[in-house]
Amino acid sequence: MCKRLILLVFVAFSALWEAKAQGKLSLSQVDARTYELFIQNDWERLILEGTNALDQGIDYYYLRVRLGIAYFKKGNYHQAAKYFEGAMEINKEEYVQEYLYYSYLWSGRESQAKLVALGFSPQMKIKTQTDQSKVLKGLELAYNYTQITDQKVIDEFSADVDPLAEGYQFIPRFHHYGFLGLDLDISSRFNLYQGFSVLQATQFYYSQDGDIPIQNTSYVSDSWQYYAGASFYLGQGVHLSAGGHYLNISYLQQQAVGVGNGQQTQLVSSTLKDSDFLVFGSISKNFMNLDLGATAYYGTINNGKQIQSDLNLTLFPLGNLNFYTFSVFTFQSQEFANSSSVKRFIFNQEIGAKVTNFLWLEGFGTFGEIENYFTKQGLVVFNRLDKIESRLGMRAIVLPHPNWKLTLDFSHFSNSSSFQTLSDLTQEQNLKSYQLQSLTAILSWKF
Repeated sequence: MCKRLILLVFVAFSALWEAKAQGKLSLSQVDARTYELFIQNDWERLILEGTNALDQGIDYYYLRVRLGIAYFKKGNYHQAAKYFEGAMEINKEEYVQEYLYYSYLWSGRESQAKLVALGFSPQMKIKTQTDQSKVLKGLELAYNYTQITDQKVIDEFSADVDPLAEGYQFIPRFHHYGFLGLDLDISSRFNLYQGFSVLQATQFYYSQDGDIPIQNTSYVSDSWQYYAGASFYLGQGVHLSAGGHYLNISYLQQQAVGVGNGQQTQLVSSTLKDSDFLVFGSISKNFMNLDLGATAYYGTINNGKQIQSDLNLTLFPLGNLNFYTFSVFTFQSQEFANSSSVKRFIFNQEIGAKVTNFLWLEGFGTFGEIENYFTKQGLVVFNRLDKIESRLGMRAIVLPHPNWKLTLDFSHFSNSSSFQTLSDLTQEQNLKSYQLQSLTAILSWKF
């Protein structure tokens, strides 16, 4: 009985081993099958057969090339680049280089694409329009208009605070913002982006100086700003960035001054200037179907000190720019001279999708208290004198021409304003809540 059982087990194992051996592909079989599927443009089956062969340890140059082309034809440029990179380790044929170039370019990885183009022949450079080196890579023009939608908050304003308390309160009415950006390719690895902007904001202003209240429904401040951000591509998908943002602000100061032996008061106005700045450093890494990055900021905005850390995650589920998500997890610490530090967690989420060959739509939201908050590697500074409780919006990206891009952005803000005493800037009194809407248009050229 025991011998019979051992014999049966032996026969079963022999059958399994024979079946496995019969199922194991040879290199010639894989080459014939994948070549036939390649000629037939049957990309799905080619990917299935090719990846199965790789799982069985069969790996050679043309298998990598065929898999790369199959994924490329299906629009999965991240996977395509992986196999073209592998093929380039064996043989640097130029048509494979061209496929790799477009795999990088059409997945948004321009730094890698530029390095591949350096190895092109003169004829290939002309074909791919990479034959001319241009320092000025692109130009951007932007305009933003933001306005409060709850005008009655201003019209019916009342100050429910101690009349002897010294402090102030701002409620925004509207602002205009203009921007000019210059994108410069200093070398194949080094890029410099510069931005020049001007902001004019009109706000409702209330202050108490002793027992004298001051109210101005058209308080105007101006800001001239300069931004510079440099990025360097280290290789292997790793990018380093650093830069800063300088803000020169002019605003009106109003004080009540006693005249006539203190029997009367007169409102005296003077224009003051202030300077704010921030600096940042960033590192990011491209992985398969995702980008991961971290950014650290230090700023001195609105007479406070801000330390902010961002963790950025971008996902490309389809391996291309047809669908993507962008998430930012932020920790901010802010401190003013007359108050204790405040720590905040902020979350920003964006989702985008290609609708047609010339139109992308994005939705976004920012959640958490936003005050003196930095985003887009310091290019955008929320240095308002009120607080943003949340931000929701939609964005349309239109490509009427390969070198032109029009971005239209609509944002809805939920904000709050409070009376801030000079002794403690974190203390909130006379809280007012309201909504704002914002429209932004950005026109971008690539040269």
